[in-house]
Amino acid sequence: MMYSYSSGLSELSFDPRPEIRQHALQVLFDTLRIYGHHFNLPLWERVFESVLFPIFDYVRHAIDPSGDNSLSEHGLNGDGELDQDSWLYETCTVSLQLVVDLFLNFYSTVNLLLKKVLALLVSFIKRPHQSLAGIGVAAFVRLISNAGELFSDDKWLEVVSSLKEAANATLPDFFFVFDNNNTFPNHDDESAERGSVESAESSMQDDDLEKSRRARLYTAISDVKCRAAVQLLLIQAITEIQNMYRPQLSVKNTMILLDAVHGMANHAHKINTDVTLRSNLQDLGPITQMQDPPLLRLENESYQMCFTLLKNLETDKPPFYEESHVEAYLVDLCHQVLKSYVEIAHVTNMSPNNQPHWLIPLGSGKKRELASRGPVVVASLHAICSLEDSSFEKNLARFFPLFSRLIRCEHGSYEVQVALSEMLSSTVGPILFRLC
Repeated sequence: MMYSYSSGLSELSFDPRPEIRQHALQVLFDTLRIYGHHFNLPLWERVFESVLFPIFDYVRHAIDPSGDNSLSEHGLNGDGELDQDSWLYETCTVSLQLVVDLFLNFYSTVNLLLKKVLALLVSFIKRPHQSLAGIGVAAFVRLISNAGELFSDDKWLEVVSSLKEAANATLPDFFFVFDNNNTFPNHDDESAERGSVESAESSMQDDDLEKSRRARLYTAISDVKCRAAVQLLLIQAITEIQNMYRPQLSVKNTMILLDAVHGMANHAHKINTDVTLRSNLQDLGPITQMQDPPLLRLENESYQMCFTLLKNLETDKPPFYEESHVEAYLVDLCHQVLKSYVEIAHVTNMSPNNQPHWLIPLGSGKKRELASRGPVVVASLHAICSLEDSSFEKNLARFFPLFSRLIRCEHGSYEVQVALSEMLSSTVGPILFRLC
């Protein structure tokens, strides 16, 4: 009887009438909270899968990138699209918070359902809808911040694996930049004579085709911006989790987080250094309204998070910490960051024999980009300074050509030059002095 009662309230939680759905949600979760201590795990599993999770099935069908709207059967139509989005956002925000709180209240009984609850939250984070993805991230942080101290190492593995899944699934995809169908017809070049029925019909078809192409392009741009925003939210979530539960995270689980964030950084870097892609984006400029490079903030914050995770491992040295593995990861990361920076900054004009002839001053846009990349380069130089003397000497031959190029190239700000000077005087200088 309790199960049937709860199922009925679950269906009413998405009634288009605000007073009905609000009252249904309140009664449903109050009932489960009051009587939940009588439930065993099999009953709770049935409640989650057949009563609570179906609440969100409406959302999965309601906001469909294809434009299909299935909420008309619940009394909504296209005329109220903005109200519908507000309605979905409000209901999902409240419902997700209540599901998370219910899970926390009865964690001792329902902890085996953690993977299913995480899967629900990740399904929201993956949605191509920034508001829904945002409430998914917020609910994820709410769950971990309140239950993290209760998690075993295996539970933490489920958490970090879910974060990595969400990070991989939300990598921004710029496929539309190379889609030839996004070239729009130039009506100025069309024949001026449009008197015949055939030419009029052809013109209408061209207009319809152009509208269709523009609609697909705007959808793709919106998806890219949504994914980039969600990835930034995921970095913030990982930062909060690290700050709260750093001692509880094993080396294995921290490395999973590191791989996830490094994957985000590498993908953003690949996009940001693709000259053809950036040129095409500039051609679409008024339509995309994206900065150049398009994912620079995401790249910088991802790399900064990588350095933070590695530094924390080096400082804490938790059980099963392998210094050589972490050090090799750090050295590779520093080399990657410095190499990328000097390649962007070091622009030369070549003489006929392919020898550098003169330096071309950097433009304002390139200087702004280098200034934005400066803090990551500084973090890399500081990380190199933190290496043990033996490790630094072992890798000096690998880094020295980059140091040399950093000295010669232009910079967007003085912070890189200051950090480079400090690093050279404190580490490279003493080595050269000994050799002399």
